[in-house]
Amino acid sequence: MSINEIWAPEALAVIFMIVPLLRPLIKALWPLDGLVWLPFVAMGILVAIFPAYGFRPEVIPALVFAVFFNLANLSAFIRSKMGRAGDRFDEREPLRSVAGLVLLAIVAVPMFAFAPRVHVGRGEEAEPARNLAVPRGLFDREYVLRIHGPVDANRPLIFIVPPDVGSAASVELISERLRDKGFTVVTYSRKDYDAVFIDENGRRRASPAKLLGHWRVFRRAAVFATANERGRELEAERRSDLEFLLPQLPALLGVAGQDDLPPILFVGYGAGGSALAYMAGESQFAERHSNALGVVAVESRLWSSYQEIPRTIEPLTATGMLPRLLTNIGNWFDERRRSRVSPTGPLPEPGLPVLYVVSGRALDTSRRQNAYQAVFHALRSGYGPVALAAIESAGPLDYQDFPLTQPMLSFFFSAGSRGAGRSADPIGDTAGIIGNFASYLLERKQEAGDLDETEEIEQEVPAKREINIPPRSAIRGAVHLENRGLPEFRFF
Repeated sequence: MSINEIWAPEALAVIFMIVPLLRPLIKALWPLDGLVWLPFVAMGILVAIFPAYGFRPEVIPALVFAVFFNLANLSAFIRSKMGRAGDRFDEREPLRSVAGLVLLAIVAVPMFAFAPRVHVGRGEEAEPARNLAVPRGLFDREYVLRIHGPVDANRPLIFIVPPDVGSAASVELISERLRDKGFTVVTYSRKDYDAVFIDENGRRRASPAKLLGHWRVFRRAAVFATANERGRELEAERRSDLEFLLPQLPALLGVAGQDDLPPILFVGYGAGGSALAYMAGESQFAERHSNALGVVAVESRLWSSYQEIPRTIEPLTATGMLPRLLTNIGNWFDERRRSRVSPTGPLPEPGLPVLYVVSGRALDTSRRQNAYQAVFHALRSGYGPVALAAIESAGPLDYQDFPLTQPMLSFFFSAGSRGAGRSADPIGDTAGIIGNFASYLLERKQEAGDLDETEEIEQEVPAKREINIPPRSAIRGAVHLENRGLPEFRFF
């Protein structure tokens, strides 16, 4: 669609609600009883926006207004259906209409201000992703692999574990940018886990319940024990995804074996990034994936490193009925408070290079930073190779497609002001951070002579496979970078 195609149905719905609100103020409209149908049509248009354009939070206020408008308009609608005379518009208070128009303007502005800047997921891409159903294994899970770009032995590979909030559908633009930089990008959808599952035909099936569940974990798993327990489960499930999919990757991509795959950078969002960060420090993982370059963990909170804070129960040492009663009451309330957690558990061990990409909120020394405590512990207490990058005004959703596809969510969860430090190209900057890290690791391997595969065949000259290293790109937002054990790593 053109950039603001969605404005057409939104404008039509607004007009269909404006006209009935203006009717008491314009005498020429009084005899037109058929206008009572317009609010119902407007509500139908707003409802139809969701299946046509996906989840649009900016439309919800206008839809709620339309519902109440129709309830208030129900008696007039029934009279019109029964052929009775309409309202006496000359007797209706004009302030009621004026108040309705003002309220309509308030709920309509977000629809236009936060309209999507792009449209994805309708097969209009110049080079659409290929969808490949994965044969089911012992767990009988349904996976669909999404492949952006050609599979080429000379073209480095980026494997993305999709976000919990938004799923693979929310990193389409990121994947396309990385593909255009010269990478082959592979991600996947998993039925019964993803809030938006993309099947092998490209159809999308959304689950609002799963979306809300994943969002609750994302927001609370670094604070409360119940949410943290679910976060640990999500990390374990993402780990099982990797253990199931990665051994099959060569066959799925049409290459002979693991050694025939090009160098791979593993990128994980949320629980997937946490699972990868832990796996990067395991010797078995490096041995099985000798072509692995490293890991990028995007907005991954390392929930498995949190432990429940023991409750403090006051002993009944006091004498007297009243002191003992007060102690019992205090213990009763303490037992019913939600258990909290703190990052005192095991952190990822040093291994493959890991880059943590976090929101600008992680740089805020107030309570906003609390969710990133484990990440900072992993960065500053280990010996590397590890780095941390944050675009200073990026929110926790800005490393996905949301700044362009869901501007309202991006706006309300941004890290700071919309001015200094705000990225003018958030999609390009996210792809740049990931791509630049991959290029840096490829350059290191090239300098070490690890990129050329040699095969000595008697007296013949060894055959070499040259890997194309995509050039680094500039990052337009203000980037905060911390580095431990990755010499000379920069984003330019």
